[in-house]
Amino acid sequence: MGAFAFGGEVIAADALIAQGKWDLSWVNRIRKARHRALFDAPGPGVVLDLATRYIDNVHDVYGKSAGGICAVLNIRTRAVSMGLGDAMWAKHPIGEDAKVNDSDTGAPARRNVDMRVSDEKAAQGYGSFERLQKEGAIVLVCDFALGHLARRLATKQSLQPDDVHAELKSNLIPGAILVPSGIFGAAQAQNAGCAFIPA
Repeated sequence: MGAFAFGGEVIAADALIAQGKWDLSWVNRIRKARHRALFDAPGPGVVLDLATRYIDNVHDVYGKSAGGICAVLNIRTRAVSMGLGDAMWAKHPIGEDAKVNDSDTGAPARRNVDMRVSDEKAAQGYGSFERLQKEGAIVLVCDFALGHLARRLATKQSLQPDDVHAELKSNLIPGAILVPSGIFGAAQAQNAGCAFIPA
C-alpha cells in the first residue's frame, strides 16, 4: 500500500490506519446504501455531471425513497485540486497549475469553480460538490496526489513543500475525506459494494 510522511516520520499506510490516522467511516456509509457507485476522477472533467446524472436517474427509476443512494467521488491525480477549498485557490496559483479559468473573469481561477453552480446550470443537469453533498455524496481526496500538487505549488512560489502539503490537507472542501491514495480509496469503495464508473 505504500508509506506516507507524517511530521517528518515515514510510516506504512496500514500502520497509520491501525493508529486511527485515517477516517474510514465513509466505508460504512457506502455499505448502508442500496444504490452505490464510485466515480473515479484521475483528471478534471465530467465527474460531477456523471455523479449528478446517476443520482437523478436513481430518483427517476426508484423514486425519492430509493433506499439510500451513495455516490463516491474519488478525486485523484490531476483532478486533486478540485478537492481544495476556495482559500487555497485564492492563496496559491492552483488555477494556473490546473489550467482552470473562471467563467466569470476569463482569468485563471482563484476559487474552486466546481464547488457550486448557478441555478440555471443546475437546472440543465450540471453538477457541483455542493449539490452532490446535499444528496449524500462522499468526496475522497488523494493525499498522494496532494503531495505532488504541493511540490509543484511550492516550487512556483519558493515555499517549503511540506508546509504547503500540510496547508492543503487542512483546507479541503467542506466534508471531503483525505485518503492515503486514490487507488486505496477506489479499492475500498469497490470492496464496500460500489459499481465502478470511470470519469
